[in-house]
Amino acid sequence: MATRITITDSGQTQTLNGPLAPDTPDDSLQRISEVYFAKKTTTDNGTRVSFTKIDSAHAQQDHQNQNQNLPYDSILGKTVYLIIETSNMQTLSIDAVIRPSANTLTDNTETLQLMRFLSPDRYEAQRLFTVQVGNFDALNNNAGSHTHYTNLSDHINKAIIKLQLRPDGRAIFDEWSGRLGENTVNLEVAVERTDNSPCAYKDGQEEVNGAGIFLNDDTGRFRVVNKNIYTIHHGSNAYNTLTETNTGERRRIQKVLNTHSTEVIYFYYDQNDNEHRICSRTKETVTRKRRVNTIPPVAQRGELTQTISFTANRAAGENIDATQLLVYTNGTLGDGATDKWYANQPGTVELVDMDILANAGVGPQIFEAFNYNRDGVIIRYGFQHTRRRSIQPDLFSGFLGALAQFRQEGHSHYIVSQGFSYSDASCYPSAEHVNGEAGDLNLLTTQEDGVNTILTAANFDYDNAVILRNILFNFGFILGRSENFTNTSNASTADNVNTRLPHTTHTATPRHNNHLHIHGFAQISDIYA
Repeated sequence: MATRITITDSGQTQTLNGPLAPDTPDDSLQRISEVYFAKKTTTDNGTRVSFTKIDSAHAQQDHQNQNQNLPYDSILGKTVYLIIETSNMQTLSIDAVIRPSANTLTDNTETLQLMRFLSPDRYEAQRLFTVQVGNFDALNNNAGSHTHYTNLSDHINKAIIKLQLRPDGRAIFDEWSGRLGENTVNLEVAVERTDNSPCAYKDGQEEVNGAGIFLNDDTGRFRVVNKNIYTIHHGSNAYNTLTETNTGERRRIQKVLNTHSTEVIYFYYDQNDNEHRICSRTKETVTRKRRVNTIPPVAQRGELTQTISFTANRAAGENIDATQLLVYTNGTLGDGATDKWYANQPGTVELVDMDILANAGVGPQIFEAFNYNRDGVIIRYGFQHTRRRSIQPDLFSGFLGALAQFRQEGHSHYIVSQGFSYSDASCYPSAEHVNGEAGDLNLLTTQEDGVNTILTAANFDYDNAVILRNILFNFGFILGRSENFTNTSNASTADNVNTRLPHTTHTATPRHNNHLHIHGFAQISDIYA
């Protein structure tokens, strides 16, 4: 007698004995042929939908690192689709449960309680997932509709479940991630007809009672790891189910914090809800800083742990204000035209390095820091006259989202930054740039090449600068600094009278006529907040 599995009403599985399958195939059988995790893919301006398998046999690639195959398939807390492919089973219901193949996640291999999407915009904890073949509620947008998809007939033999790979509470999530650590856990799926009637599984040649097990061998495993996740949505993404703000708009970004990993993965979901794995960054935890007026005597600064010299940069033409940074155990001294002390403060702050490409060299040229260009999404930015290239992970998600949407709306400008903060959280000579909390961007020009200009120049692209500033605001950069100005020499007529870039405060000391200063970021809510 062959071993078989059945799913109980509680979502657990039992091992029973069943008949051996014969050797003759029969295409008329009611069959569950494939079960796999997937990401949704749309084409034809979001009107056609398909699913891309994600498992060890269909490895995803790390485009940031020469398209190497990722050693995992998904991340604890991430949203995925579970696809059950059938034949001769339209409108029938199927029960599915998901369980770890080893005890590295929950200290056992019992079925997992995970968060299932319920139309139009919420998730509910379930252990037993019951789904009807040919039902497309899992494809609904936040208005509860999927009628915009014109090829649903292609999927009439599929049962589709949308879920998040997480429990419903932070405490249990932390327990899972703590057990998992730096390891990988494989998830497998057991499926069975809800009415307990027999069906065939995979290429089996007889309808049998009991459950079929999928993703449990080397033909394809679903590997899950610990990472921190940011999910970033285009402003017109109708599948964004995040909570609404007091203006009635949905929040655009959410994060899944994972205290057992320092790696951060940024995902962007475009206007048609296609998923883009933008980049990964490693979080560094440093002591918070604040610029203070009084520079302590040497004896009170603590031990000198690092000296960072910018002499070669300045000699090559980089307009860096600091000659050097003297990093002490009690703070950092910025050595420049006027020395400034950045005193250590209680608590820590997490920073990530924005300079992903890390191009070597010194000089006044623009150093390209990142250039993502795949499947209709472009995120490109660089740095000029600065080595302040660290930012808080939350702010980086807003920056990436704003640049992605700006380009998707048809604007081709190269975005160039004059700096955020140094990697130790200081920011000579600024006060507001401490702790990766603020950044400066070159003004946009009609040449779109990133080369800087001033507000009153003939090549200042005011109209597109307004668009960019509004998008940055929508992605969380609430405050800004610029100057009041009038420009009658550029192509725009909107700045012929005294004006200022939106969502900014007039600040002429120090001058803000050659850059846009952004700060006051609206912090991102954790998924369990």
